[in-house]
Order: sequence, then C-alpha cells, then structure tokens
Amino acid sequence: MRILFLRIASMKYYKGICPEDQPMNGGSYVAETGEATEEFNFLPISLDGMEEEVCLGFVEPKSNRSIRNTLHIERIAGCAALRNEPFVEDVLVVWCATYDTRAFTVVGWYKHATVFRELQPWTMEFDDGSEAERDFNVSAKVDDCVLLPFGERNRAIWSVPTARETRSHGFGQAMVWYPTETAAEGFLKRLVENIENYKGENHLRYFDWLS
Repeated sequence: MRILFLRIASMKYYKGICPEDQPMNGGSYVAETGEATEEFNFLPISLDGMEEEVCLGFVEPKSNRSIRNTLHIERIAGCAALRNEPFVEDVLVVWCATYDTRAFTVVGWYKHATVFRELQPWTMEFDDGSEAERDFNVSAKVDDCVLLPFGERNRAIWSVPTARETRSHGFGQAMVWYPTETAAEGFLKRLVENIENYKGENHLRYFDWLS
C-alpha cells in the first residue's frame, strides 16, 4: 500500500485560524507568527472546473539549498520509478500532530490522495469577498477524507511512533515520514485496520463551532 505520514500543527478543526482554534506545537514558525499554512487542511473546497469538493492539504517538507518545498514522492512505497514524475495518485495520507507536548497522534487522513512533488497554488475565497493566495501539496475528494474529533485523538490506537522512541522507525525531525522500514510493518497493518474500521464522527463538515 502507498502510505505517507505528514506532521502538521495541532488544531481542532483545520478550517481557518480563529480565537476558538489556534495552531499549537507546529514548530518555530507557528510559535513566532501564530500562523499555519495547514489551517485549511480539512475545509471542503470547491474549485473551478471540478464537480466534487476536495480537501487541499499542506505540509512543509524539508528543504535544501538546491530544492525547496519538495516532497520526494519516489520514497513512498512502490513509487521508486516515479523519480521524475510531478505527482503520485492513490496514496493513503495520514495527517499527524502532537496531541500534547510529547505524543504524536493521527488527526485525520485522506484516502486515495494525490501527492504532488512541488507546491501547487490555489486561491482561498473568504465570505467577506477577500482572497488569499495559498499552497497545497496533497489533495483528495471530500468523501475520502476524515478528521477525527479532537477528543478521539488521545486514544492509544491513534498514536504514531517516533524514531527516537523505537530506534528503528517513525517520525524523525522532518515533517514527513516515508514508512518503508521493515520494523514498521506491524504498526502500519494495525493502523490501516483502525482506519478502515473507523465508524465514529467525522469533523470534516463540523461547522457548529463557528456560530
């Protein structure tokens, strides 16, 4: 299975920063500015020319001097031959954040996602008529996206390992984990089963908190 883990700042709803939903534990940029480009990762979006709503997800990948803001999609399991391709399709993207000051947990997922190597621009249109230029590097149909309720994320079944804890697999310092380690196979099997069997609430379309 093509699967990718992406680390983002912790928010309750990911439908825009507001007094009721501030990003936390997102690194120095979030701490210094109070901003997070992933703030709309679970907001249903209608794009021109598309019949179905989508979610447009952002993660800040590791950069170097020659290539900035690039996801190495060829490192996703089964995608080694796509070294020169601009995107890969049908990926299970698992979005993760720090639930408290230590533990990484799943916050939600996109099934059958398209993962782009380079950032893709889009324009966010607000209710007051204003606009803001944004970027995304993951997209999926809304029907394939789930945002776990905030209180659900502290359950042990949604915990995500770190390489520091396991000494073999999990998130390192980067915001991206390509889980190709043999030692991760048991964890991946259990997590995929939990995702497939999840029948709880999906806060993707939960807007009551805005009122």
